[in-house]
Amino acid sequence: MRRKILVSLVALSMVCAATSCSRGVPLDGPPGTGKIIIDADMGELNDDAQAMFLLAAAEGVEVLGVTTVGGNTWPEEGTAYALRQLELIGRTDIPVVTGETNVPAPREDYDGALDRPRPASHRALATPPHGGYATTRPAAGSASDFIADQVGRHPGEVTVFALGPATNLARAVREHPEMVPLVKEIVYLGADTEGEEFNRWFDPEASRVVFAAPFKRELVVTLEAAQRLTLDGKTYERVVTGPESPVRKLFKEIQGPLFAGDPGHRAFVWDAVAAAAFLRPEIVSDTDGRTVLEVDPDRFWDLYVTRIGSAGSPSRGLEP
Repeated sequence: MRRKILVSLVALSMVCAATSCSRGVPLDGPPGTGKIIIDADMGELNDDAQAMFLLAAAEGVEVLGVTTVGGNTWPEEGTAYALRQLELIGRTDIPVVTGETNVPAPREDYDGALDRPRPASHRALATPPHGGYATTRPAAGSASDFIADQVGRHPGEVTVFALGPATNLARAVREHPEMVPLVKEIVYLGADTEGEEFNRWFDPEASRVVFAAPFKRELVVTLEAAQRLTLDGKTYERVVTGPESPVRKLFKEIQGPLFAGDPGHRAFVWDAVAAAAFLRPEIVSDTDGRTVLEVDPDRFWDLYVTRIGSAGSPSRGLEP
Protein backbone atom coordinates (compact mmCIF):
# COMPACT_ATOMS: atom_id res chain seq x y z
CA MET A 1 0.00 0.00 0.00
CA ARG A 2 2.00 2.86 -1.22
CA ARG A 3 0.79 5.38 1.23
CA LYS A 4 -0.83 6.58 2.24
CA ILE A 5 0.15 8.77 5.20
CA LEU A 6 3.13 11.09 5.01
CA VAL A 7 5.47 10.36 7.90
CA SER A 8 8.73 12.00 8.82
CA LEU A 9 11.53 9.46 8.89
CA VAL A 10 13.18 11.49 11.61
CA ALA A 11 10.05 11.17 13.72
CA LEU A 12 9.92 7.46 12.99
CA SER A 13 13.48 6.95 14.17
CA MET A 14 12.66 8.80 17.40
CA VAL A 15 9.63 6.59 17.97
CA CYS A 16 11.70 3.46 17.32
CA ALA A 17 14.37 4.61 19.74
CA ALA A 18 11.78 5.26 22.42
CA THR A 19 9.88 2.02 22.00
CA SER A 20 12.97 -0.19 21.76
CA CYS A 21 13.64 0.45 25.44
CA SER A 22 10.33 -1.01 26.60
CA ARG A 23 9.56 -4.64 27.20
CA GLY A 24 6.71 -5.86 25.09
CA VAL A 25 4.30 -8.75 24.94
CA PRO A 26 5.20 -11.19 22.14
CA LEU A 27 2.62 -12.48 19.67
CA ASP A 28 1.29 -15.82 20.85
CA GLY A 29 0.81 -18.44 18.16
CA PRO A 30 2.55 -20.89 15.83
CA PRO A 31 3.99 -19.98 12.42
CA GLY A 32 1.27 -19.25 9.89
CA THR A 33 0.38 -22.07 7.52
CA GLY A 34 -2.61 -23.37 5.60
CA LYS A 35 -4.89 -22.02 2.91
CA ILE A 36 -4.94 -18.28 2.25
CA ILE A 37 -6.53 -15.67 -0.02
CA ILE A 38 -4.72 -12.40 -0.71
CA ASP A 39 -7.10 -9.48 -1.23
CA ALA A 40 -4.93 -6.54 -2.30
CA ASP A 41 -4.61 -3.32 -4.28
CA MET A 42 -1.69 -4.76 -6.17
CA GLY A 43 1.09 -2.73 -7.74
CA GLU A 44 4.47 -3.39 -9.32
CA LEU A 45 6.81 -4.53 -6.56
CA ASN A 46 4.83 -2.44 -4.08
CA ASP A 47 4.25 -3.70 -0.57
CA ASP A 48 1.21 -5.76 -1.68
CA ALA A 49 3.36 -7.52 -4.27
CA GLN A 50 6.11 -8.09 -1.73
CA ALA A 51 3.60 -9.63 0.67
CA MET A 52 2.41 -11.88 -2.15
CA PHE A 53 5.99 -12.99 -2.88
CA LEU A 54 6.57 -13.79 0.80
CA LEU A 55 3.36 -15.79 1.12
CA ALA A 56 3.65 -17.61 -2.22
CA ALA A 57 7.14 -18.81 -1.31
CA ALA A 58 6.29 -19.94 2.23
CA GLU A 59 6.43 -23.59 3.14
CA GLY A 60 3.11 -24.91 4.38
CA VAL A 61 1.10 -22.06 2.82
CA GLU A 62 -1.33 -22.71 -0.02
CA VAL A 63 -2.42 -19.57 -1.87
CA LEU A 64 -5.95 -20.28 -3.09
CA GLY A 65 -6.10 -17.06 -5.04
CA VAL A 66 -5.42 -13.34 -5.32
CA THR A 67 -8.34 -10.92 -5.51
CA THR A 68 -7.73 -7.35 -6.61
CA VAL A 69 -9.43 -4.27 -5.20
CA GLY A 70 -9.35 -0.58 -6.00
CA GLY A 71 -7.01 1.49 -3.86
CA ASN A 72 -3.39 2.06 -4.83
CA THR A 73 -4.40 0.84 -8.27
CA TRP A 74 -7.65 0.20 -10.12
CA PRO A 75 -8.75 -3.45 -9.91
CA GLU A 76 -7.87 -3.96 -13.59
CA GLU A 77 -4.36 -2.60 -13.01
CA GLY A 78 -3.94 -4.78 -9.93
CA THR A 79 -5.01 -7.83 -11.93
CA ALA A 80 -2.45 -7.12 -14.65
CA TYR A 81 0.32 -6.67 -12.07
CA ALA A 82 -0.68 -9.75 -10.06
CA LEU A 83 -0.81 -11.97 -13.16
CA ARG A 84 2.55 -10.72 -14.40
CA GLN A 85 4.32 -11.06 -11.05
CA LEU A 86 2.92 -14.53 -10.38
CA GLU A 87 4.05 -15.55 -13.85
CA LEU A 88 7.47 -14.14 -13.02
CA ILE A 89 7.87 -16.47 -10.02
CA GLY A 90 6.38 -19.49 -11.77
CA ARG A 91 3.06 -19.48 -9.89
CA THR A 92 0.53 -19.30 -12.70
CA ASP A 93 -1.38 -21.98 -10.78
CA ILE A 94 -2.67 -19.24 -8.46
CA PRO A 95 -5.89 -17.72 -9.85
CA VAL A 96 -6.32 -13.95 -9.95
CA VAL A 97 -9.85 -12.53 -9.73
CA THR A 98 -10.66 -8.92 -10.56
CA GLY A 99 -12.61 -7.26 -7.77
CA GLU A 100 -14.54 -4.08 -7.04
CA THR A 101 -13.63 -0.52 -6.17
CA ASN A 102 -15.04 2.41 -4.32
CA VAL A 103 -14.42 5.87 -5.79
CA PRO A 104 -14.02 8.39 -2.97
CA ALA A 105 -13.71 12.12 -3.45
CA PRO A 106 -10.08 13.20 -3.99
CA ARG A 107 -8.12 14.59 -1.08
CA GLU A 108 -4.97 16.65 -0.73
CA ASP A 109 -2.89 13.65 0.33
CA TYR A 110 -2.02 10.59 -1.78
CA ASP A 111 -5.04 9.55 -3.90
CA GLY A 112 -3.86 6.19 -5.24
CA ALA A 113 -5.84 5.04 -8.29
CA LEU A 114 -7.73 8.32 -8.44
CA ASP A 115 -4.63 9.99 -9.89
CA ARG A 116 -5.34 8.45 -13.33
CA PRO A 117 -8.25 7.22 -15.47
CA ARG A 118 -9.56 3.71 -14.86
CA PRO A 119 -8.48 1.32 -17.63
CA ALA A 120 -11.10 -0.58 -19.61
CA SER A 121 -9.49 -3.94 -18.86
CA HIS A 122 -6.42 -5.63 -17.39
CA ARG A 123 -4.85 -5.54 -20.86
CA ALA A 124 -5.51 -1.86 -21.55
CA LEU A 125 -3.23 -0.12 -19.06
CA ALA A 126 -1.75 3.24 -20.01
CA THR A 127 1.66 1.58 -19.56
CA PRO A 128 1.94 -2.23 -19.70
CA PRO A 129 3.35 -4.05 -16.67
CA HIS A 130 7.11 -4.25 -16.32
CA GLY A 131 8.20 -6.91 -18.82
CA GLY A 132 4.86 -6.91 -20.64
CA TYR A 133 1.44 -8.41 -20.04
CA ALA A 134 1.18 -11.92 -18.60
CA THR A 135 0.19 -14.77 -20.88
CA THR A 136 -2.29 -16.01 -18.26
CA ARG A 137 -5.81 -14.62 -17.86
CA PRO A 138 -7.80 -13.68 -14.78
CA ALA A 139 -10.33 -16.14 -13.43
CA ALA A 140 -14.00 -15.50 -14.15
CA GLY A 141 -16.46 -14.30 -11.57
CA SER A 142 -16.45 -11.70 -8.82
CA ALA A 143 -13.86 -11.40 -6.08
CA SER A 144 -16.47 -11.45 -3.32
CA ASP A 145 -18.03 -14.66 -4.66
CA PHE A 146 -14.57 -16.21 -4.99
CA ILE A 147 -13.76 -15.42 -1.35
CA ALA A 148 -17.07 -16.81 -0.10
CA ASP A 149 -16.85 -19.89 -2.33
CA GLN A 150 -13.35 -20.80 -1.16
CA VAL A 151 -14.27 -20.30 2.50
CA GLY A 152 -17.35 -22.49 1.97
CA ARG A 153 -15.28 -25.20 0.30
CA HIS A 154 -12.73 -25.18 3.14
CA PRO A 155 -14.61 -24.27 6.34
CA GLY A 156 -12.33 -23.26 9.19
CA GLU A 157 -9.22 -23.46 7.00
CA VAL A 158 -8.95 -20.18 5.06
CA THR A 159 -7.05 -17.10 6.22
CA VAL A 160 -7.94 -13.95 4.29
CA PHE A 161 -5.30 -11.22 3.97
CA ALA A 162 -7.13 -7.88 3.78
CA LEU A 163 -4.25 -5.78 2.45
CA GLY A 164 -6.22 -3.20 0.48
CA PRO A 165 -9.49 -1.33 0.99
CA ALA A 166 -12.19 -3.66 2.34
CA THR A 167 -14.53 -3.33 -0.67
CA ASN A 168 -14.42 -6.99 -1.77
CA LEU A 169 -14.48 -8.44 1.71
CA ALA A 170 -17.40 -6.23 2.79
CA ARG A 171 -19.41 -7.34 -0.23
CA ALA A 172 -18.67 -10.97 0.63
CA VAL A 173 -19.84 -10.36 4.21
CA ARG A 174 -23.04 -8.68 3.05
CA GLU A 175 -23.93 -11.17 0.31
CA HIS A 176 -22.65 -14.33 2.01
CA PRO A 177 -23.03 -13.79 5.78
CA GLU A 178 -22.91 -17.54 6.31
CA MET A 179 -19.20 -17.48 5.45
CA VAL A 180 -18.21 -15.27 8.39
CA PRO A 181 -18.04 -17.99 11.08
CA LEU A 182 -16.29 -20.31 8.60
CA VAL A 183 -13.25 -18.04 8.10
CA LYS A 184 -10.20 -19.24 9.99
CA GLU A 185 -8.64 -15.80 10.37
CA ILE A 186 -8.50 -12.32 8.86
CA VAL A 187 -5.14 -10.55 8.65
CA TYR A 188 -5.48 -6.77 8.42
CA LEU A 189 -2.97 -4.09 7.60
CA GLY A 190 -4.25 -1.18 9.67
CA ALA A 191 -6.48 -1.09 12.73
CA ASP A 192 -10.10 0.04 12.72
CA THR A 193 -9.11 3.06 14.83
CA GLU A 194 -6.71 4.33 12.15
CA GLY A 195 -9.37 6.26 10.25
CA GLU A 196 -6.96 8.35 8.18
CA GLU A 197 -5.07 5.28 6.95
CA PHE A 198 -5.41 5.01 3.18
CA ASN A 199 -7.41 1.77 3.09
CA ARG A 200 -9.92 3.09 5.63
CA TRP A 201 -10.23 6.41 3.78
CA PHE A 202 -10.71 4.81 0.35
CA ASP A 203 -13.78 2.83 1.44
CA PRO A 204 -14.76 3.73 5.01
CA GLU A 205 -18.17 2.02 4.87
CA ALA A 206 -16.59 -1.26 3.75
CA SER A 207 -14.10 -1.00 6.63
CA ARG A 208 -16.94 -0.52 9.10
CA VAL A 209 -18.76 -3.59 7.76
CA VAL A 210 -15.69 -5.80 7.90
CA PHE A 211 -14.43 -4.73 11.31
CA ALA A 212 -17.93 -5.18 12.75
CA ALA A 213 -18.25 -8.73 11.35
CA PRO A 214 -17.85 -11.42 14.04
CA PHE A 215 -14.86 -13.26 12.59
CA LYS A 216 -13.50 -15.86 14.99
CA ARG A 217 -9.90 -14.72 14.82
CA GLU A 218 -8.18 -11.58 13.58
CA LEU A 219 -4.56 -10.49 13.34
CA VAL A 220 -4.20 -6.72 13.07
CA VAL A 221 -0.87 -5.15 12.13
CA THR A 222 -1.16 -1.46 12.94
CA LEU A 223 0.03 1.08 10.43
CA GLU A 224 2.17 2.63 13.15
CA ALA A 225 4.03 -0.64 13.68
CA ALA A 226 4.45 -1.37 9.96
CA GLN A 227 5.70 2.04 8.92
CA ARG A 228 8.59 1.98 11.38
CA LEU A 229 10.25 -0.46 8.99
CA THR A 230 11.61 1.10 5.81
CA LEU A 231 13.79 -0.48 3.15
CA ASP A 232 17.06 1.45 3.00
CA GLY A 233 20.05 1.18 0.68
CA LYS A 234 21.92 -1.24 2.92
CA THR A 235 18.97 -3.63 3.11
CA TYR A 236 18.33 -3.25 -0.62
CA GLU A 237 21.89 -4.47 -1.25
CA ARG A 238 21.21 -7.48 0.96
CA VAL A 239 18.09 -8.27 -1.08
CA VAL A 240 19.80 -8.13 -4.49
CA THR A 241 23.00 -9.91 -3.42
CA GLY A 242 22.97 -13.60 -4.26
CA PRO A 243 22.13 -15.94 -7.11
CA GLU A 244 20.00 -14.39 -9.83
CA SER A 245 16.27 -14.79 -9.21
CA PRO A 246 13.18 -13.24 -10.81
CA VAL A 247 12.47 -11.05 -7.79
CA ARG A 248 16.08 -9.97 -7.31
CA LYS A 249 16.08 -8.91 -10.95
CA LEU A 250 12.83 -7.01 -10.45
CA PHE A 251 14.29 -5.20 -7.44
CA LYS A 252 17.34 -4.21 -9.44
CA GLU A 253 15.27 -2.90 -12.32
CA ILE A 254 12.57 -1.06 -10.33
CA GLN A 255 14.18 -0.15 -7.01
CA GLY A 256 17.80 0.02 -8.17
CA PRO A 257 17.56 3.38 -9.99
CA LEU A 258 15.85 4.95 -6.96
CA PHE A 259 18.65 3.97 -4.59
CA ALA A 260 21.30 4.85 -7.17
CA GLY A 261 19.81 8.33 -7.62
CA ASP A 262 19.40 8.96 -3.90
CA PRO A 263 21.56 7.06 -1.37
CA GLY A 264 19.16 8.17 1.36
CA HIS A 265 16.09 6.76 -0.40
CA ARG A 266 13.78 4.62 1.71
CA ALA A 267 10.72 2.59 0.80
CA PHE A 268 7.87 1.50 3.04
CA VAL A 269 6.98 -2.21 3.10
CA TRP A 270 3.67 -2.12 5.02
CA ASP A 271 1.90 -5.24 3.71
CA ALA A 272 5.10 -7.28 3.78
CA VAL A 273 5.17 -6.67 7.54
CA ALA A 274 1.65 -8.10 7.86
CA ALA A 275 2.65 -11.19 5.86
CA ALA A 276 5.80 -11.66 7.93
CA ALA A 277 3.92 -11.35 11.24
CA PHE A 278 1.60 -14.14 10.10
CA LEU A 279 4.41 -16.37 8.87
CA ARG A 280 6.75 -15.85 11.81
CA PRO A 281 5.00 -14.52 14.94
CA GLU A 282 8.33 -14.47 16.79
CA ILE A 283 9.34 -11.33 14.89
CA VAL A 284 6.59 -9.44 16.78
CA SER A 285 7.99 -7.87 19.95
CA ASP A 286 4.89 -6.19 21.40
CA THR A 287 1.16 -6.80 21.08
CA ASP A 288 -2.21 -5.99 22.53
CA GLY A 289 -3.91 -9.35 22.16
CA ARG A 290 -3.82 -10.07 18.43
CA THR A 291 -2.95 -6.48 17.54
CA VAL A 292 0.68 -5.97 16.57
CA LEU A 293 2.21 -2.88 18.14
CA GLU A 294 5.91 -3.45 17.54
CA VAL A 295 8.05 -5.63 15.28
CA ASP A 296 11.67 -6.55 15.94
CA PRO A 297 13.48 -4.91 13.01
CA ASP A 298 16.46 -7.28 12.91
CA ARG A 299 14.28 -10.40 12.86
CA PHE A 300 11.93 -8.90 10.30
CA TRP A 301 14.66 -7.85 7.87
CA ASP A 302 16.45 -11.20 8.18
CA LEU A 303 13.22 -12.95 7.20
CA TYR A 304 12.41 -10.42 4.50
CA VAL A 305 15.82 -10.59 2.84
CA THR A 306 15.93 -14.38 2.84
CA ARG A 307 12.41 -14.89 1.51
CA ILE A 308 12.11 -11.97 -0.91
CA GLY A 309 15.50 -12.39 -2.53
CA SER A 310 14.93 -16.03 -3.40
CA ALA A 311 11.23 -15.90 -4.34
CA GLY A 312 10.75 -17.71 -7.62
CA SER A 313 14.12 -19.46 -7.52
CA PRO A 314 14.21 -23.28 -7.64
CA SER A 315 15.27 -23.61 -3.99
CA ARG A 316 12.66 -20.99 -2.93
CA GLY A 317 14.75 -20.07 0.11
CA LEU A 318 12.26 -21.50 2.58
CA GLU A 319 14.52 -21.54 5.61
CA PRO A 320 13.92 -18.57 7.93
